[in-house]
Amino acid sequence: MPTLAPTLRRFPLLGLCAIALCACTPVVTEYARPSIDLPAPPPQPILIHHDWWKGFGDPVLDRLVVEALANNFDLAKAAANIAEARANAGAARALLSPRVDAFADTGIGRREFSLGEEDLDRRTSLSRAGLGASWEIDLWGRIRQMNDAALARASASEFTRNATELSISAAVAENYFMLRALDEKLLITRDSLANLKGVSNLEYRRWQGQAGTELAYRQSLAESFSVEARLPEIEFAISRTELALKLLVGRSPRAMTDTISRGNNAIRLANVPRMVDSTLLLRRPDVASAEQLLIAANADVNSVRAERYPRINLSLIGAFVGSSSGVVSGMPFFWDAGAGVSAPVFDAGLIESKTEAAEARRVNAVAHYSYVVSQAFSDVYDSLYMLDNSDRQVKSFEDEVVARRKSLALNQKSYDAGRTSKYEVLDETIKALNTDLLLVDARLNQLIARCRYYKALGGGY
Repeated sequence: MPTLAPTLRRFPLLGLCAIALCACTPVVTEYARPSIDLPAPPPQPILIHHDWWKGFGDPVLDRLVVEALANNFDLAKAAANIAEARANAGAARALLSPRVDAFADTGIGRREFSLGEEDLDRRTSLSRAGLGASWEIDLWGRIRQMNDAALARASASEFTRNATELSISAAVAENYFMLRALDEKLLITRDSLANLKGVSNLEYRRWQGQAGTELAYRQSLAESFSVEARLPEIEFAISRTELALKLLVGRSPRAMTDTISRGNNAIRLANVPRMVDSTLLLRRPDVASAEQLLIAANADVNSVRAERYPRINLSLIGAFVGSSSGVVSGMPFFWDAGAGVSAPVFDAGLIESKTEAAEARRVNAVAHYSYVVSQAFSDVYDSLYMLDNSDRQVKSFEDEVVARRKSLALNQKSYDAGRTSKYEVLDETIKALNTDLLLVDARLNQLIARCRYYKALGGGY
Protein backbone atom coordinates (compact mmCIF):
# COMPACT_ATOMS: atom_id res chain seq x y z
CA MET A 1 0.00 0.00 0.00
CA PRO A 2 1.50 3.46 -0.89
CA THR A 3 0.78 4.92 2.54
CA LEU A 4 2.91 2.18 4.14
CA ALA A 5 5.92 2.55 1.86
CA PRO A 6 8.06 4.80 4.13
CA THR A 7 7.38 2.54 7.10
CA LEU A 8 8.24 -0.61 5.14
CA ARG A 9 11.56 0.89 3.98
CA ARG A 10 12.51 1.67 7.58
CA PHE A 11 11.49 -1.79 8.84
CA PRO A 12 12.56 -4.46 6.31
CA LEU A 13 11.17 -7.33 8.39
CA LEU A 14 7.74 -5.73 8.36
CA GLY A 15 8.06 -5.33 4.60
CA LEU A 16 8.78 -9.02 4.17
CA CYS A 17 5.78 -9.86 6.34
CA ALA A 18 3.57 -7.62 4.23
CA ILE A 19 4.74 -9.35 1.03
CA ALA A 20 4.03 -12.74 2.59
CA LEU A 21 0.58 -11.57 3.67
CA CYS A 22 -0.26 -10.40 0.19
CA ALA A 23 0.47 -13.93 -1.05
CA CYS A 24 -2.30 -15.34 1.14
CA THR A 25 -5.62 -15.91 -0.61
CA PRO A 26 -8.55 -16.45 1.77
CA VAL A 27 -11.40 -18.71 0.74
CA VAL A 28 -14.52 -16.58 0.16
CA THR A 29 -17.83 -18.21 -0.75
CA GLU A 30 -19.88 -15.86 -2.90
CA TYR A 31 -23.59 -15.89 -2.13
CA ALA A 32 -25.85 -17.68 -4.60
CA ARG A 33 -29.58 -18.11 -4.19
CA PRO A 34 -30.43 -21.79 -3.57
CA SER A 35 -31.76 -23.61 -6.60
CA ILE A 36 -35.43 -24.44 -6.08
CA ASP A 37 -37.73 -26.07 -8.62
CA LEU A 38 -40.27 -23.27 -9.18
CA PRO A 39 -43.22 -23.16 -11.58
CA ALA A 40 -42.90 -20.90 -14.58
CA PRO A 41 -44.22 -17.34 -14.03
CA PRO A 42 -47.39 -16.29 -15.88
CA PRO A 43 -47.08 -14.46 -19.25
CA GLN A 44 -48.17 -11.23 -17.57
CA PRO A 45 -46.94 -10.48 -14.04
CA ILE A 46 -49.57 -10.16 -11.32
CA LEU A 47 -49.97 -6.66 -9.93
CA ILE A 48 -50.97 -6.38 -6.27
CA HIS A 49 -51.48 -2.93 -4.77
CA HIS A 50 -49.91 -2.20 -1.39
CA ASP A 51 -53.32 -1.09 -0.03
CA TRP A 52 -55.06 -4.20 -1.35
CA TRP A 53 -57.81 -4.05 1.28
CA LYS A 54 -59.33 -1.04 -0.50
CA GLY A 55 -60.53 -3.45 -3.18
CA PHE A 56 -63.36 -4.48 -0.82
CA GLY A 57 -64.83 -0.97 -0.95
CA ASP A 58 -65.47 -0.47 2.78
CA PRO A 59 -64.28 2.89 4.22
CA VAL A 60 -64.57 1.60 7.79
CA LEU A 61 -62.22 -1.28 6.98
CA ASP A 62 -59.78 1.20 5.41
CA ARG A 63 -59.72 3.28 8.59
CA LEU A 64 -59.27 0.24 10.82
CA VAL A 65 -56.28 -1.02 8.80
CA VAL A 66 -54.64 2.42 8.86
CA GLU A 67 -55.21 2.60 12.64
CA ALA A 68 -53.71 -0.86 13.11
CA LEU A 69 -50.61 -0.06 11.05
CA ALA A 70 -50.07 3.06 13.15
CA ASN A 71 -50.71 1.62 16.61
CA ASN A 72 -50.32 -2.16 16.64
CA PHE A 73 -48.06 -3.41 19.42
CA ASP A 74 -46.38 -6.11 17.30
CA LEU A 75 -45.38 -3.43 14.80
CA ALA A 76 -43.90 -1.36 17.62
CA LYS A 77 -41.75 -4.35 18.58
CA ALA A 78 -40.77 -4.90 14.94
CA ALA A 79 -39.71 -1.24 14.67
CA ALA A 80 -37.53 -1.66 17.77
CA ASN A 81 -35.93 -4.76 16.20
CA ILE A 82 -35.16 -2.74 13.07
CA ALA A 83 -33.58 0.02 15.14
CA GLU A 84 -31.41 -2.54 16.93
CA ALA A 85 -30.37 -4.21 13.64
CA ARG A 86 -29.47 -0.85 12.09
CA ALA A 87 -27.41 0.03 15.16
CA ASN A 88 -25.56 -3.29 14.87
CA ALA A 89 -24.91 -2.57 11.19
CA GLY A 90 -23.53 0.83 12.14
CA ALA A 91 -21.23 -0.77 14.70
CA ALA A 92 -19.92 -3.24 12.12
CA ARG A 93 -19.40 -0.46 9.57
CA ALA A 94 -17.45 1.57 12.12
CA LEU A 95 -14.81 -1.20 12.30
CA LEU A 96 -13.78 -0.35 8.73
CA SER A 97 -12.61 3.11 9.82
CA PRO A 98 -9.72 4.15 12.09
CA ARG A 99 -10.51 4.60 15.74
CA VAL A 100 -9.34 7.70 17.61
CA ASP A 101 -9.30 7.81 21.41
CA ALA A 102 -8.43 10.67 23.73
CA PHE A 103 -6.44 9.82 26.83
CA ALA A 104 -5.01 11.56 29.85
CA ASP A 105 -3.08 10.17 32.78
CA THR A 106 -1.01 11.40 35.67
CA GLY A 107 1.27 9.76 38.20
CA ILE A 108 3.89 10.34 40.86
CA GLY A 109 7.04 8.37 41.64
CA ARG A 110 10.33 8.46 43.48
CA ARG A 111 13.63 7.93 41.74
CA GLU A 112 16.67 6.26 43.31
CA PHE A 113 18.83 7.67 40.53
CA SER A 114 19.40 11.10 39.11
CA LEU A 115 18.56 12.57 35.78
CA GLY A 116 19.94 15.82 37.04
CA GLU A 117 21.17 17.29 40.26
CA GLU A 118 17.76 18.57 41.22
CA ASP A 119 16.09 15.17 40.76
CA LEU A 120 18.29 13.22 43.12
CA ASP A 121 16.16 11.11 45.46
CA ARG A 122 13.06 13.23 44.91
CA ARG A 123 9.44 12.52 44.08
CA THR A 124 8.49 13.68 40.60
CA SER A 125 5.12 13.79 38.86
CA LEU A 126 4.36 13.00 35.24
CA SER A 127 1.18 13.86 33.29
CA ARG A 128 0.19 13.16 29.69
CA ALA A 129 -2.76 14.15 27.51
CA GLY A 130 -3.22 13.38 23.85
CA LEU A 131 -4.87 11.32 21.11
CA GLY A 132 -4.31 7.77 19.93
CA ALA A 133 -5.43 6.32 16.61
CA SER A 134 -5.58 2.64 15.63
CA TRP A 135 -6.70 0.94 12.43
CA GLU A 136 -6.89 -2.68 11.35
CA ILE A 137 -6.25 -3.03 7.63
CA ASP A 138 -8.95 -5.36 6.35
CA LEU A 139 -6.84 -7.27 3.82
CA TRP A 140 -8.89 -10.45 3.86
CA GLY A 141 -12.34 -8.89 4.08
CA ARG A 142 -13.09 -10.16 7.59
CA ILE A 143 -14.53 -6.83 8.70
CA ARG A 144 -16.28 -6.26 5.37
CA GLN A 145 -17.97 -9.65 5.71
CA MET A 146 -19.05 -8.75 9.25
CA ASN A 147 -20.46 -5.51 7.86
CA ASP A 148 -22.27 -7.36 5.05
CA ALA A 149 -23.78 -9.78 7.58
CA ALA A 150 -24.99 -6.91 9.78
CA LEU A 151 -26.51 -5.09 6.79
CA ALA A 152 -28.28 -8.28 5.68
CA ARG A 153 -29.73 -8.77 9.15
CA ALA A 154 -30.92 -5.17 9.17
CA SER A 155 -32.65 -5.79 5.82
CA ALA A 156 -34.14 -9.00 7.21
CA SER A 157 -35.58 -7.02 10.13
CA GLU A 158 -37.20 -4.57 7.72
CA PHE A 159 -38.70 -7.39 5.67
CA THR A 160 -39.94 -8.99 8.89
CA ARG A 161 -41.64 -5.71 9.76
CA ASN A 162 -43.27 -5.73 6.32
CA ALA A 163 -44.43 -9.31 6.91
CA THR A 164 -45.86 -8.23 10.25
CA GLU A 165 -47.70 -5.34 8.57
CA LEU A 166 -49.13 -7.76 6.01
CA SER A 167 -50.26 -10.22 8.68
CA ILE A 168 -51.84 -7.46 10.74
CA SER A 169 -53.71 -5.89 7.82
CA ALA A 170 -54.97 -9.33 6.80
CA ALA A 171 -56.01 -10.14 10.36
CA VAL A 172 -57.87 -6.82 10.64
CA ALA A 173 -59.70 -7.51 7.37
CA GLU A 174 -60.64 -11.07 8.34
CA ASN A 175 -61.87 -10.06 11.80
CA TYR A 176 -63.84 -7.15 10.32
CA PHE A 177 -65.47 -9.48 7.77
CA MET A 178 -66.27 -11.91 10.57
CA LEU A 179 -67.81 -9.10 12.63
CA ARG A 180 -70.01 -8.02 9.72
CA ALA A 181 -71.05 -11.67 9.17
CA LEU A 182 -71.89 -12.13 12.84
CA ASP A 183 -73.98 -8.96 12.76
CA GLU A 184 -75.89 -10.39 9.81
CA LYS A 185 -76.35 -13.72 11.59
CA LEU A 186 -77.66 -11.91 14.66
CA LEU A 187 -80.14 -9.97 12.56
CA ILE A 188 -81.35 -13.10 10.74
CA THR A 189 -81.72 -15.03 13.98
CA ARG A 190 -83.60 -12.23 15.71
CA ASP A 191 -85.97 -11.87 12.74
CA SER A 192 -86.56 -15.61 12.75
CA LEU A 193 -87.15 -15.56 16.51
CA ALA A 194 -89.67 -12.75 16.17
CA ASN A 195 -91.46 -14.71 13.46
CA LEU A 196 -91.54 -17.90 15.58
CA LYS A 197 -92.81 -16.01 18.60
CA GLY A 198 -95.60 -14.59 16.44
CA VAL A 199 -96.42 -18.10 15.25
CA SER A 200 -96.36 -19.39 18.84
CA ASN A 201 -98.74 -16.64 19.98
CA LEU A 202 -101.03 -17.37 17.07
CA GLU A 203 -101.05 -21.12 17.83
CA TYR A 204 -101.78 -20.37 21.48
CA ARG A 205 -104.83 -18.31 20.51
CA ARG A 206 -105.94 -21.00 18.06
CA TRP A 207 -105.58 -23.61 20.79
CA GLN A 208 -107.49 -21.53 23.29
CA GLY A 209 -110.18 -20.89 20.68
CA GLN A 210 -110.31 -24.62 19.94
CA ALA A 211 -109.29 -23.95 16.34
CA GLY A 212 -105.87 -25.45 16.85
CA THR A 213 -104.12 -27.98 19.05
CA GLU A 214 -101.88 -27.78 22.10
CA LEU A 215 -99.31 -29.85 20.19
CA ALA A 216 -98.98 -27.20 17.50
CA TYR A 217 -98.57 -24.52 20.17
CA ARG A 218 -95.97 -26.51 22.14
CA GLN A 219 -94.03 -27.31 18.99
CA SER A 220 -93.90 -23.68 17.91
CA LEU A 221 -92.96 -22.62 21.45
CA ALA A 222 -90.13 -25.17 21.61
CA GLU A 223 -88.72 -24.02 18.26
CA SER A 224 -88.79 -20.38 19.40
CA PHE A 225 -86.86 -21.33 22.55
CA SER A 226 -84.39 -23.28 20.43
CA VAL A 227 -83.72 -20.31 18.18
CA GLU A 228 -83.54 -17.90 21.12
CA ALA A 229 -80.83 -20.09 22.67
CA ARG A 230 -78.61 -19.31 19.67
CA LEU A 231 -78.53 -15.58 20.41
CA PRO A 232 -76.11 -15.60 23.39
CA GLU A 233 -73.56 -17.59 21.38
CA ILE A 234 -73.70 -15.14 18.49
CA GLU A 235 -73.55 -12.13 20.80
CA PHE A 236 -70.56 -13.65 22.62
CA ALA A 237 -68.80 -14.23 19.30
CA ILE A 238 -69.44 -10.59 18.36
CA SER A 239 -67.93 -9.40 21.65
CA ARG A 240 -64.84 -11.57 21.22
CA THR A 241 -64.35 -10.49 17.62
CA GLU A 242 -64.65 -6.84 18.61
CA LEU A 243 -62.04 -7.34 21.33
CA ALA A 244 -59.71 -9.03 18.85
CA LEU A 245 -60.11 -6.08 16.48
CA LYS A 246 -59.46 -3.56 19.26
CA LEU A 247 -56.26 -5.37 20.17
CA LEU A 248 -55.17 -5.49 16.54
CA VAL A 249 -55.69 -1.76 16.00
CA GLY A 250 -53.90 -0.92 19.24
CA ARG A 251 -56.76 0.49 21.30
CA SER A 252 -55.91 1.48 24.87
CA PRO A 253 -57.36 -0.48 27.83
CA ARG A 254 -59.74 2.43 28.47
CA ALA A 255 -61.07 2.16 24.91
CA MET A 256 -61.60 -1.61 25.09
CA THR A 257 -65.25 -1.06 26.05
CA ASP A 258 -65.96 1.15 23.05
CA THR A 259 -67.90 -0.31 20.14
CA ILE A 260 -66.17 -0.99 16.84
CA SER A 261 -67.95 0.89 14.09
CA ARG A 262 -69.29 -0.97 11.05
CA GLY A 263 -69.90 0.04 7.50
CA ASN A 264 -73.50 0.04 6.32
CA ASN A 265 -72.64 -0.73 2.71
CA ALA A 266 -72.34 -4.15 1.12
CA ILE A 267 -68.75 -5.39 1.03
CA ARG A 268 -67.54 -5.69 -2.54
CA LEU A 269 -66.04 -8.97 -3.72
CA ALA A 270 -62.55 -8.05 -4.85
CA ASN A 271 -61.67 -9.37 -8.30
CA VAL A 272 -58.46 -11.39 -7.89
CA PRO A 273 -56.28 -12.97 -10.60
CA ARG A 274 -56.31 -16.71 -9.98
CA MET A 275 -52.69 -17.39 -10.90
CA VAL A 276 -49.36 -18.15 -9.22
CA ASP A 277 -46.50 -15.74 -9.87
CA SER A 278 -43.13 -17.18 -8.79
CA THR A 279 -41.32 -13.88 -9.22
CA LEU A 280 -43.84 -12.10 -7.01
CA LEU A 281 -43.72 -14.82 -4.38
CA LEU A 282 -39.92 -14.57 -4.03
CA ARG A 283 -40.45 -10.91 -3.06
CA ARG A 284 -42.92 -11.87 -0.33
CA PRO A 285 -41.69 -10.26 2.90
CA ASP A 286 -41.10 -13.47 4.85
CA VAL A 287 -39.31 -15.05 1.87
CA ALA A 288 -37.16 -11.94 1.38
CA SER A 289 -36.37 -11.90 5.11
CA ALA A 290 -35.30 -15.57 5.03
CA GLU A 291 -33.02 -14.87 2.07
CA GLN A 292 -31.39 -11.94 3.85
CA LEU A 293 -30.73 -14.16 6.86
CA LEU A 294 -29.14 -16.67 4.48
CA ILE A 295 -26.95 -13.92 3.02
CA ALA A 296 -25.92 -12.96 6.56
CA ALA A 297 -25.10 -16.58 7.43
CA ASN A 298 -22.96 -16.88 4.30
CA ALA A 299 -21.07 -13.70 5.23
CA ASP A 300 -20.57 -15.05 8.77
CA VAL A 301 -18.83 -18.13 7.35
CA ASN A 302 -16.48 -15.95 5.28
CA SER A 303 -15.76 -13.69 8.25
CA VAL A 304 -14.88 -16.58 10.55
CA ARG A 305 -12.69 -18.19 7.89
CA ALA A 306 -10.74 -14.95 7.56
CA GLU A 307 -9.75 -15.19 11.23
CA ARG A 308 -7.18 -17.80 10.17
CA TYR A 309 -5.17 -15.14 8.37
CA PRO A 310 -2.80 -12.54 9.86
CA ARG A 311 -3.98 -9.08 10.84
CA ILE A 312 -2.14 -5.82 10.25
CA ASN A 313 -2.71 -3.01 12.72
CA LEU A 314 -1.49 0.57 12.42
CA SER A 315 -1.26 2.90 15.40
CA LEU A 316 -0.41 6.53 15.99
CA ILE A 317 -0.13 8.30 19.35
CA GLY A 318 0.47 11.99 19.98
CA ALA A 319 0.49 13.66 23.38
CA PHE A 320 1.68 16.58 25.47
CA VAL A 321 3.80 15.79 28.51
CA GLY A 322 4.14 17.73 31.75
CA SER A 323 6.52 16.82 34.60
CA SER A 324 7.93 18.25 37.81
CA SER A 325 11.35 16.93 36.84
CA GLY A 326 13.98 19.51 36.19
CA VAL A 327 15.00 17.83 32.96
CA VAL A 328 11.52 18.43 31.45
CA SER A 329 10.56 22.02 30.83
CA GLY A 330 7.22 23.30 29.60
CA MET A 331 4.81 20.83 27.94
CA PRO A 332 6.67 19.12 25.11
CA PHE A 333 4.75 17.17 22.41
CA PHE A 334 5.71 13.67 21.38
CA TRP A 335 4.33 11.20 18.84
CA ASP A 336 4.76 7.52 18.16
CA ALA A 337 3.74 5.58 15.02
CA GLY A 338 3.81 1.84 14.62
CA ALA A 339 2.61 -1.14 12.62
CA GLY A 340 2.15 -4.70 13.77
CA VAL A 341 1.24 -8.11 12.40
CA SER A 342 -0.44 -10.86 14.40
CA ALA A 343 -1.51 -14.32 13.28
CA PRO A 344 -2.99 -17.33 15.06
CA VAL A 345 -0.49 -20.13 15.67
CA PHE A 346 -2.29 -22.38 18.15
CA ASP A 347 -5.84 -21.90 19.43
CA ALA A 348 -6.78 -25.47 20.38
CA GLY A 349 -9.25 -25.64 17.46
CA LEU A 350 -11.18 -22.48 18.37
CA ILE A 351 -11.31 -21.00 14.85
CA GLU A 352 -12.10 -24.38 13.32
CA SER A 353 -14.99 -24.87 15.75
CA LYS A 354 -16.31 -21.37 15.04
CA THR A 355 -16.11 -22.10 11.31
CA GLU A 356 -18.02 -25.36 11.69
CA ALA A 357 -20.68 -23.62 13.78
CA ALA A 358 -21.03 -20.81 11.19
CA GLU A 359 -21.30 -23.39 8.40
CA ALA A 360 -24.01 -25.24 10.34
CA ARG A 361 -25.95 -21.98 10.71
CA ARG A 362 -25.62 -21.42 6.97
CA VAL A 363 -27.01 -24.90 6.23
CA ASN A 364 -29.85 -24.17 8.64
CA ALA A 365 -30.54 -20.88 6.86
CA VAL A 366 -30.67 -22.68 3.49
CA ALA A 367 -33.20 -25.16 4.87
CA HIS A 368 -35.24 -22.35 6.42
CA TYR A 369 -35.26 -20.38 3.17
CA SER A 370 -36.36 -23.44 1.17
CA TYR A 371 -39.13 -24.12 3.68
CA VAL A 372 -40.40 -20.53 3.62
CA VAL A 373 -40.50 -20.57 -0.20
CA SER A 374 -42.45 -23.85 -0.16
CA GLN A 375 -44.79 -22.45 2.49
CA ALA A 376 -45.42 -19.38 0.33
CA PHE A 377 -46.49 -21.52 -2.65
CA SER A 378 -48.58 -23.71 -0.36
CA ASP A 379 -50.37 -20.61 0.95
CA VAL A 380 -51.19 -19.48 -2.59
CA TYR A 381 -52.50 -22.87 -3.69
CA ASP A 382 -54.55 -23.15 -0.49
CA SER A 383 -56.09 -19.72 -1.06
CA LEU A 384 -56.90 -20.64 -4.67
CA TYR A 385 -58.69 -23.81 -3.51
CA MET A 386 -60.56 -21.76 -0.93
CA LEU A 387 -61.57 -19.23 -3.60
CA ASP A 388 -63.04 -21.90 -5.86
CA ASN A 389 -64.77 -23.81 -3.09
CA SER A 390 -66.27 -20.74 -1.41
CA ASP A 391 -67.61 -19.44 -4.73
CA ARG A 392 -69.21 -22.80 -5.46
CA GLN A 393 -70.66 -22.99 -1.95
CA VAL A 394 -72.20 -19.53 -2.22
CA LYS A 395 -73.88 -20.47 -5.48
CA SER A 396 -75.23 -23.72 -3.97
CA PHE A 397 -76.53 -22.05 -0.81
CA GLU A 398 -78.13 -19.22 -2.79
CA ASP A 399 -80.01 -21.81 -4.81
CA GLU A 400 -80.97 -23.67 -1.63
CA VAL A 401 -82.24 -20.48 0.02
CA VAL A 402 -84.57 -19.88 -2.91
CA ALA A 403 -85.78 -23.49 -2.77
CA ARG A 404 -86.27 -23.43 1.02
CA ARG A 405 -88.34 -20.26 0.92
CA LYS A 406 -90.53 -21.70 -1.82
CA SER A 407 -90.90 -24.92 0.14
CA LEU A 408 -91.79 -22.99 3.31
CA ALA A 409 -94.46 -21.03 1.48
CA LEU A 410 -95.97 -24.23 0.07
CA ASN A 411 -95.92 -25.94 3.48
CA GLN A 412 -97.68 -22.95 5.01
CA LYS A 413 -100.40 -23.09 2.34
CA SER A 414 -100.79 -26.83 2.90
CA TYR A 415 -101.07 -26.28 6.66
CA ASP A 416 -103.61 -23.49 6.20
CA ALA A 417 -105.63 -25.87 4.03
CA GLY A 418 -105.47 -28.49 6.78
CA ARG A 419 -103.50 -31.01 4.73
CA THR A 420 -100.25 -30.97 6.80
CA SER A 421 -99.31 -30.49 10.44
CA LYS A 422 -97.71 -27.43 11.99
CA TYR A 423 -94.61 -29.49 12.72
CA GLU A 424 -93.80 -29.69 8.99
CA VAL A 425 -94.07 -25.89 8.70
CA LEU A 426 -91.84 -25.36 11.73
CA ASP A 427 -89.32 -27.90 10.48
CA GLU A 428 -89.07 -26.12 7.14
CA THR A 429 -88.79 -22.78 8.94
CA ILE A 430 -85.74 -23.99 10.91
CA LYS A 431 -84.20 -25.47 7.76
CA ALA A 432 -84.65 -22.13 5.98
CA LEU A 433 -83.02 -20.33 8.93
CA ASN A 434 -80.06 -22.73 8.92
CA THR A 435 -79.60 -22.28 5.18
CA ASP A 436 -79.63 -18.49 5.57
CA LEU A 437 -76.90 -18.77 8.24
CA LEU A 438 -74.84 -21.16 6.10
CA LEU A 439 -75.07 -18.70 3.21
CA VAL A 440 -73.66 -15.98 5.48
CA ASP A 441 -70.74 -18.28 6.39
CA ALA A 442 -70.11 -19.10 2.73
CA ARG A 443 -70.03 -15.41 1.79
CA LEU A 444 -67.65 -14.79 4.70
CA ASN A 445 -65.38 -17.54 3.34
CA GLN A 446 -65.47 -15.81 -0.04
CA LEU A 447 -64.11 -12.63 1.51
CA ILE A 448 -61.53 -14.43 3.66
CA ALA A 449 -60.32 -16.43 0.65
CA ARG A 450 -59.61 -13.21 -1.26
CA CYS A 451 -57.94 -11.71 1.77
CA ARG A 452 -55.68 -14.74 2.13
CA TYR A 453 -54.86 -14.72 -1.57
CA TYR A 454 -53.58 -11.15 -1.28
CA LYS A 455 -51.61 -12.11 1.82
CA ALA A 456 -50.19 -15.23 0.17
CA LEU A 457 -48.87 -13.20 -2.75
CA GLY A 458 -47.14 -10.76 -0.43
CA GLY A 459 -49.69 -7.96 -0.31
CA GLY A 460 -47.92 -5.75 -2.83
CA TYR A 461 -44.60 -5.59 -0.96
